[in-house]
Amino acid sequence: MKKKRIYFSAFGLTFAVLLILFITCGYAPFGNKSLAVDDASIQYLDFYAYFKDVLAQKNSIFYTFGKTLGGTNIAVFSYYLSSPFMLLSVFFPKENLHSFFDILVLLKLSLASMTFSIFLVNRFRKYLTENTESARTFFVVLLSCCYGLCQYTIAQSSNIMWIDGVYLLPLILLGTYQIIHGSSIWKLSVWVALSILFNWYSGGINCVFSALWFLFELALYFLGSSRKYSHIPRKALVMIFRYGLSMFLGLMCSAVLFLPTVLAMGNSNRGSLDLAALKDFSFVGQLPTILESYHLGAHSTPNSTSLFCGTLVILAVIALFLSSTLSAQKKSMLACFLAVIALIFYWKPFYMVFSLFKTVESYWCRYSYVGIAALIFLAACFYLIYLDDHTAVLLSRGWIIFSVLLFFLDNIHPGEHTSKIYLTVFYAAVTLISVRLFMYSRNFKSWKKAVITLLCTGIILSELAVNASFLMNDYHADENSQYTAYSLGSQKQIGEIKESDSSIYRISQTSTKIQYTDGATANYNEALAYNYRSISGYTSSPDDTQREFLERIGYRENGLNMNITNSPVIAADALLGVKYTLSAYPVNGLTKLDSIEAENGKSVYCNPSALPMAFLYHDNSESIQTPQTDDPFVYQNYLYSILCGHPVSLYRPLSYTYSSKGDSDSGTDQVYTLSVPEGNYALYGNIPWDSPMENASLNVNDSYISRYSWWLSPSAFYIPAASEAAYAKVSIHSDNGYFIRDGGEQFYALDLDALAAVSKEISGRAVEEFQLENGHVSVSCTAADSSSLLYLSIPYDKGWKIYRNGQQITAGLLDDCMYSIPLTEGKNQIELRYICPGIRAGILLSVSGILLTLLISLFEHKNRLQKNKL
Repeated sequence: MKKKRIYFSAFGLTFAVLLILFITCGYAPFGNKSLAVDDASIQYLDFYAYFKDVLAQKNSIFYTFGKTLGGTNIAVFSYYLSSPFMLLSVFFPKENLHSFFDILVLLKLSLASMTFSIFLVNRFRKYLTENTESARTFFVVLLSCCYGLCQYTIAQSSNIMWIDGVYLLPLILLGTYQIIHGSSIWKLSVWVALSILFNWYSGGINCVFSALWFLFELALYFLGSSRKYSHIPRKALVMIFRYGLSMFLGLMCSAVLFLPTVLAMGNSNRGSLDLAALKDFSFVGQLPTILESYHLGAHSTPNSTSLFCGTLVILAVIALFLSSTLSAQKKSMLACFLAVIALIFYWKPFYMVFSLFKTVESYWCRYSYVGIAALIFLAACFYLIYLDDHTAVLLSRGWIIFSVLLFFLDNIHPGEHTSKIYLTVFYAAVTLISVRLFMYSRNFKSWKKAVITLLCTGIILSELAVNASFLMNDYHADENSQYTAYSLGSQKQIGEIKESDSSIYRISQTSTKIQYTDGATANYNEALAYNYRSISGYTSSPDDTQREFLERIGYRENGLNMNITNSPVIAADALLGVKYTLSAYPVNGLTKLDSIEAENGKSVYCNPSALPMAFLYHDNSESIQTPQTDDPFVYQNYLYSILCGHPVSLYRPLSYTYSSKGDSDSGTDQVYTLSVPEGNYALYGNIPWDSPMENASLNVNDSYISRYSWWLSPSAFYIPAASEAAYAKVSIHSDNGYFIRDGGEQFYALDLDALAAVSKEISGRAVEEFQLENGHVSVSCTAADSSSLLYLSIPYDKGWKIYRNGQQITAGLLDDCMYSIPLTEGKNQIELRYICPGIRAGILLSVSGILLTLLISLFEHKNRLQKNKL
């Protein structure tokens, strides 16, 4: 019970600090602010809404048509959603997910403090007295709070899925220590398995750091051992074997989720490793910046890492090396360990290893919590092992050294954080006084001692609270109420579409929750959030086959994660079965549905030419020449020609003139004047570029201005033009020069009448029965002859098993993406069943790992009992 009081004290104090900050600063559920910022706002909240549907059995982890064109979502689940805390989402409606997110932060950070107290209590158990009010207990609780409220946990709170690794790291470090000291291997295996299962990314970081920690604990063990040198190699080999076996068993136990995740990530270039970077032995920054960034409100940058976790910690680390009680041999060993800790943030080979062999381009530094844990451990060594009457003196010297170094480094590299450095030095002095007062109060009566303990605790925690408030002010969003309104509107609008039309189709949209003034957006996961089929997706595990297909028909690949799909291309959408478009503006060729109210500024438009998602066709591709061009409009003509069985020309080129406008002072615009044909047309353009033109903007016929030729910009774009207009204008403005491909401009008019005719022709070959669910497709159709093919608007995935009349077959692909299934003459019953690749093997490995861990643990227990009898 005494240990539990320590654990719950660490949890409760962290919880109280954060709760007070949330209430006073107005964070959800107490206000409009939220820690769900950046990718949390762009992606994670939509994933949480999707997970709620999974729990309600309205969507699937293994396969969903809400992810781009459809695909497995196992890697999204294992990275973002597999934490057990996600089960709490059932208590929050989709419109209140900001509150859910902030509560997750509150609980996970408090749990991190608790697990670190478990680590300290059990790692230093022989130094802790039975009296839970002892001085050492006081420092255990406060150091644990320093871990839960450190720079990393606040600055990276928006990446809430990584915090599972933060609260599991102390238990992995404890398990590593116990392996060396003879405990059963299952203790480490369980925590390793859970860490990988809850979030494989931070779990991987924990595993890498565990190996380093094992070597450190091994060195400490033999440094304090009385064994002869000749016995050390054999003993060390036994420990290394037991540690390696324990880690391997932990990995095996996690295979049920980890193996399918690895296979799913293999569908994209994002799954590749940047191993070549290991050959670069340079530094990403200067080592002294690790101390220079140890101040209140510090941010980690690409060239410096902040390990701030309170001045209580840094003063003790310095004092530890000033202590005469610590032997020179141990000081040297701890200094080497501290140097290695610094190197993992600055030396590129180490940096790449702890970044899991991937080049990191955001969220610096993703694994700094391991360095913070190491610092707090060293501080614990001082407070829990070397605590004596000289403690206050050593801490005072530590304060002087820390202050001088901090001011010296700030003087060399003066910046905007000088005031926070002064504040840090002040808080270091206050912390020093608080520790001295607490140490002095040990001889007081119990009530006086309790009052002073509470006072000192409050003072030390106030520094952590101030640091948290600085960081929360930098890493938050003011959008709780806006999100609630948007979510309610989207749920209502999608619900009305589904209620009015129960057929099978996709939905697209021209704007999203976060839309910048230049038209750019990265919110491409709303189909997952509101459970509909779409053509959009933004995940860390995309399918390159789909992305390349979308690129060919006009929806540009952006980075390694997404395609830009918010500029509608009607013929491309019709090909994909996009029947409805949510748009803030009318698009020629789409019909507005007045029966469904506009929500979030978007009305519902119907594409009358949308093709069915399953129909018959004959393969005449040999008679149709494959276009050798990257022109998406020509390519769409080609695909329609294949599906129709004869040449189709939906797009006709527009004639245009080119000119420059402006001067050298204001910059020049590249202007295209297009001749608008008479008739029923929708106009489109695409202006390929050879290099990105940063800050370039596209003015489309003075109707809208869009970001162009750089991040989040489209390639093909819609050109609004009145039916009676003779001309339309498109212009590009760039501050950094023009890198437009010479002669590569593409301007076309889509013949809407021809599209309607083609759609009618193809729709006449729709299948008789068609059922489509996540992970299962059933089709009944009749083929006139054996040369008939079934087109399914379902992208290739190696997890699909295809059956024709009960027998498994191999299907072809249209354009290396969509399924084209050969039929037999007469009645055909086609069935597609999705089996997540690796799931069966993963289950087998996990069950084997669990059984093997149990057997080894029982064997160890039996041997331990026999030794005790002897």
